[in-house]
Amino acid sequence: VLGKQQGEVKTLFALFTATHEDEKGKAAFFQGGAYSTDRGRSWTKINEGKPLIDHLEGFAGAQRDPKLFFMPELKTYFFIMMIGGPQKAVRLFQSTDLMHWSTVCDIPNKFAECLDMYRVAVDGDPKNMKWVISDADSHYEVGDFDGSKWTGLGDKDEKGQRRRFDVGDSYYAAQVFNQAPEGRVVQIGWLRSKAEGYPFVDAGMPFTQQMSIPVEITLRTTAEGIRMFRNPVKEIASLHAGTLELKNLKAEDANARLAKVTPELLDMSLTFAPAGNFTLNVRGEKIDYDAKEQAFVVMNEARVAAEKAAILKRPAEKQAPYTETPRRAIPAPTVDGKVTLRVLMDRASLELFVNDGQAAASFVLVPAPDNRTISIEGNPSMALDSAVVHELKSCW
Repeated sequence: VLGKQQGEVKTLFALFTATHEDEKGKAAFFQGGAYSTDRGRSWTKINEGKPLIDHLEGFAGAQRDPKLFFMPELKTYFFIMMIGGPQKAVRLFQSTDLMHWSTVCDIPNKFAECLDMYRVAVDGDPKNMKWVISDADSHYEVGDFDGSKWTGLGDKDEKGQRRRFDVGDSYYAAQVFNQAPEGRVVQIGWLRSKAEGYPFVDAGMPFTQQMSIPVEITLRTTAEGIRMFRNPVKEIASLHAGTLELKNLKAEDANARLAKVTPELLDMSLTFAPAGNFTLNVRGEKIDYDAKEQAFVVMNEARVAAEKAAILKRPAEKQAPYTETPRRAIPAPTVDGKVTLRVLMDRASLELFVNDGQAAASFVLVPAPDNRTISIEGNPSMALDSAVVHELKSCW
């Protein structure tokens, strides 16, 4: 499209946010373009870095994070971006040449960072495709987009809250890979910590922050409507090193068997018919099942303590009351009388998936290095349909 290709190497195009000061000295965001003819090893700015989409007057100062995608049936490129303004809107733009862009439409009440927009088959049917708009805080809405108009199917849950696909305390700014092979929609997110040094640097790691396990997104028809499901990609099986599989036994019997495995990194699944509360203790990190609430509960106390301490280190004028709670509840209703939980634990993260990806929650935390135990506590007579523990190898 750009006419820059050299030989058989396909040209890469990037749309990026840049800033400059306006005449009043305030930061103004604009969108620039760049291309690479050597597989991304070097980049050339288009028009010497001048705006392809200039700062939009009358809207928020922060106009950033364009997400680019292609609709082959229209032979048109689109991107979605936060613009703000009185309607707290996001805007869709279109182009056929990546150089000249025009407005498609504005969508109110979706102003947020790191927007994403992607198409997913409903119930695996490629003839029934829906679009999803999601944001940095994992809010999402399913809808229809024909290249000129967005028609959302609603983004509120039964409590009137905006629907989310991750209800943990760390998942942020997730993006999908466009046009992935086999029609798969694969997403990866940033597992962030708001406290400098915690927990990565404090735990002696040579990096800070990390990415999540990649997940595959599906849309499924439920009694409440079309909903997003997310599960770790199938390729994680290539990291399975050893497996313990248990079936049809009580928790106290499962513990005797679980005591024989001591994984550091793990991929674990439980299936059970609820019969009261219990706690799954994985390397000292407690995942509580609340039968009345029909939810798994994680209390990430260390995160809250670290973030409070970080606030106290700020100058007095920048200190704000801390209102976060360590408690996160992950909905876990029964499906055909059963509940499933999948647990992925890395050296600095815990990721949970309930009922085959119906709900998910991600946490940044560091398990006790000398604790490699797994146990089911508080309800020794509880019956398990199955428990599977895969020890994981490092992916490095």
